Order: sequence, then C-alpha cells, then structure tokens
Amino acid sequence: MESQLEKIDLATKIGENIKAVRKVKGFNQSQLARACGMDRQHMEKIENAKVSANVYTIYVISEALKVDLSELVAV
Repeated sequence: MESQLEKIDLATKIGENIKAVRKVKGFNQSQLARACGMDRQHMEKIENAKVSANVYTIYVISEALKVDLSELVAV
C-alpha cells in the first residue's frame, strides 16, 4: 500500500512535470488553466502539490499541452 509520503512525492513530481512542460509550451498558469476549464488557483495547487490531480484532470492537462499523458506522470 502506498504511504502518505509516497503520495506526496508522486503529486510533487507530477506537478513539476506539468510546470516544466507548460513553460516549454509557452503557457502561463492562467492560459493553461483556461484551456483546461479550471481557474488559475487550482492549476497552481496542482503544480505545487497542494492538491492531487486525478487521472482525468491530468489527461485534460496533457490534451491542452498536446503531450502524451505519460510525459506528465513520468517519475
């Protein structure tokens, strides 16, 4: 079973991946959030691992960034 610390580490890594790809693709947080149908504050929380994004949300982000889902969840 996954420990709470492992969940936090995974959320942190996913958030870092989203942020890195977002910057490479030339989006700011507001632009990406808008493309995903969420507010900027929620995107910020995902990137900073304050909330754990579910698989569907990560999929929506990957579609907006035009990258494969696996690129965002790579650890």
